[in-house]
Amino acid sequence: MPTLKANQIKINYEIKGEGPPLTMIMGMSCSLRQWQWMTDKLSETFQVITFDNRGAGMSDKPDIEYTTELMAEDIHSLLSQLGINKSHIFGISFGGMIAQRFALMFPEITDGLVLGATMPSWDRFPPSSATIEALQTSSLAPASESVQIVMELFFTPDFLQNKPVDAAKIKEIMIKEKEEQRLDILYRQMGAAMGHDMVNNVKNIKVPTLVICGTKDLIAPIENSRFLARKIPDSTFIEFSGGHHAFWIERADEASELIINFLSQPPAV
Repeated sequence: MPTLKANQIKINYEIKGEGPPLTMIMGMSCSLRQWQWMTDKLSETFQVITFDNRGAGMSDKPDIEYTTELMAEDIHSLLSQLGINKSHIFGISFGGMIAQRFALMFPEITDGLVLGATMPSWDRFPPSSATIEALQTSSLAPASESVQIVMELFFTPDFLQNKPVDAAKIKEIMIKEKEEQRLDILYRQMGAAMGHDMVNNVKNIKVPTLVICGTKDLIAPIENSRFLARKIPDSTFIEFSGGHHAFWIERADEASELIINFLSQPPAV
């Protein structure tokens, strides 16, 4: 995959398809590999730009303080280097936090916005104590055990039991991602998430916004998405009944169709 220097770091990225640009921001510790369940469908309509965040995948992992502002600047620099001056922005989980920040920092570039399974701040509607404890255990466990813990938080039992091929594929990807990210760099990304607070600012997002979440999301409880949809003026809210966190894999086709339909709407006059 190609890389380029953006905001003083090497960023690993991929471009697929033709059409209006759609820049997709992955979640904590995750690489662009996890987008593969959605990119085939989305690239039929959009020029899809995926990349590894600072600190994840094959992008650089500087041992400095990370913030969502800094990571939004990474994306701005990446798009500038690619000659893209207008793009839809789609972020999931931690990537949705970065997407919120990007939309406010760079409104002239943000065409439409999709916020998936994300939060306006870590502590507004936090995960349960049991989920936090499981995440802490996962962060210190060997790769295979760590990933198994996370998968049970990310996916429904139905997916894990009845989609063995997909479950095995994402487990392999997540083990690779775990091996690529040192614990101290995971903590840098966690620091950015915990320092993110847009509770009083999301009302200033001025672009059409689609908010998506599963009703049984354990990582980013659905109250977060409902809050975002209430506060962002021009927003549409879709909830996946019974859905867990990783809808970009488990509900990929359905989510792709929703995103295509939403972002393809003509602008309001």
